[in-house]
Amino acid sequence: MEKPKQLSYIDQLCLLKLRGITGINMQISGMNNSKSGIKKRKELDKNIHTIKSISYYELKRYAYPFYNRNIEKYKGLDFRELIARYYRDKKFRQEILYAIEDMEVALNTSIAYVLGEKTGAFGYLDFSKWCQVNSKNKFLKNNMMNQFAIEQERLKFLSSLQFKVKKSSMLDIKEYVNNNTQIFPPVWLMVNVLTLGDSIHIIKLMSKRNRENVANNFNCTVKELISWFECLNLIRNICCHNGNLIDFELRTAPIVPEKFKDNLFSTNDGFTKRIAIVIAIIITIMNSINSKYYFGRLRNSINKFVNNDDYEAVRYGFKDSQAMMDLFN
Repeated sequence: MEKPKQLSYIDQLCLLKLRGITGINMQISGMNNSKSGIKKRKELDKNIHTIKSISYYELKRYAYPFYNRNIEKYKGLDFRELIARYYRDKKFRQEILYAIEDMEVALNTSIAYVLGEKTGAFGYLDFSKWCQVNSKNKFLKNNMMNQFAIEQERLKFLSSLQFKVKKSSMLDIKEYVNNNTQIFPPVWLMVNVLTLGDSIHIIKLMSKRNRENVANNFNCTVKELISWFECLNLIRNICCHNGNLIDFELRTAPIVPEKFKDNLFSTNDGFTKRIAIVIAIIITIMNSINSKYYFGRLRNSINKFVNNDDYEAVRYGFKDSQAMMDLFN
């Protein structure tokens, strides 16, 4: 097997050009001091700087949807449009992340209220007071939640929580730990150190009534709540790690919000697994939290890709471009 070779930045540009991406001028010869020569030189320098700062493989991720396997080349993609896709997705991720963060806070607030009301400030430390017990938990691979399983969950949770509390930069938690002998904070402080995955797991552990009380705060069923937030947790991780969000396709389709079924692209196998369903979930949950939430920036971010084009709308999982706009109305 031939060893991979280090390519210069200009060679990386050449490779993109050879593979079909248009708008890359590589004619170095003839770049004299004339206006056109200086312009070409500046354009080439700009392109080299771009690939140097973004990286070849990062750009390749955003070019891949245009790759034609039959001819083994990218088709219908200009280099400037490729750069634009990269920056549009960056902005799009930010808007998605803003919304998810608000929903995460609302979820944790609901968990804290339900557990605090039922068991008090520190009752969450006794899992038998709020967990599903002595029955199979369909949200945890149908595991039998007997005394042994509950104790395992409790020990694992407290071990992780102790570390997170110690590392927390939240002023209220620091003050509480410094001024009390109790190493664990009350439930309404505790939820602030949880990851979204932690919060979802707590809901799965809850008794049926506790789960329903949380789900009622979001005007949905327990199945919908868990399905939607598991989807958002995956999307959140993509956003936080600078992944390509606009072209992402879910492996497992979440439950489709009933209100928006007519807005999404559907096939014989079901509904889309593209970004459209994520947006539908975000709008559904956010409307239950804050009916006056402003979706304008999110709408504008996704419309930068769709651009009132039905073909592009379907690419991202919408029924058509008007159906995409109707999601936000």
